[in-house]
Amino acid sequence: MKELHFLYEMNLAFDRPVEKHRFTLKCVPCSSSRQEISKLTVEVFPKEFLSTDEDSFGNYCIYGYSEGMHDHFSVRVEGRAKTGLAAWEPAREEHCIGMYKYQTDYTKPGPAITAFAGRFTFAPDMSGYDRALAYMRELHERFSYVQGVTDIHTTAEEAMAQGEGVCQDYSHILLSLCRMEHIPARYVVGMLMGEGLSHAWVEVYSGGRWIALDPTNNLVVDDQHIRISVGRDYGDCTINQGIFVGQTTQTQEAKVLVEEIYSPE
Repeated sequence: MKELHFLYEMNLAFDRPVEKHRFTLKCVPCSSSRQEISKLTVEVFPKEFLSTDEDSFGNYCIYGYSEGMHDHFSVRVEGRAKTGLAAWEPAREEHCIGMYKYQTDYTKPGPAITAFAGRFTFAPDMSGYDRALAYMRELHERFSYVQGVTDIHTTAEEAMAQGEGVCQDYSHILLSLCRMEHIPARYVVGMLMGEGLSHAWVEVYSGGRWIALDPTNNLVVDDQHIRISVGRDYGDCTINQGIFVGQTTQTQEAKVLVEEIYSPE
């Protein structure tokens, strides 16, 4: 178990003022059986009309609307997280598991993913978790972490075909492989110890439990990760979605900082 201080900041600048800005933010972590969130502060600008609710995946969402003209938009989330409280999370709504069995536009396999999966032969009684673990280990060996060669629109098949990508691509590929085996699996956005950007990993359903795997780092998620949101793929977990009136060019900057809090002896 660790106690972590986390900070998420996102700033969006417009070269010309905009108005009638509607937005949805998914950037606030919540407590679960695996993590306990405390001392949470959330700052949003503009904040004329704000409300909060859960989406259909159980994620904490901030819904907002700004009527007036503004030339920037920002959000700052800070708090503490006790992590590693449990090795897995119970699946509380069994009737919702089915939607994580099916491929999406991001995860639909093609020749490259099918060929990769074809190298594996699993025993009939092998658990979904153990199959996912085998896929993750091989994926980590054969796929390379390279920034700038993919973007938020890249599919699992496209990334696998070129053999390079980032955490989003590792996660989409592992989702595709699991779903080919009829293993329910979901996409996760969160934060990882260190300084940089948000991180993505996968949770696999096995034996009534969600077990988290980080294919980018080839490990079972432990006390260095803070979960923010889950969904079928990246599209369900987009941190900032919005629409506004105005012809402008946007410039976005985001930062994540997660560091361990050490108590004096």
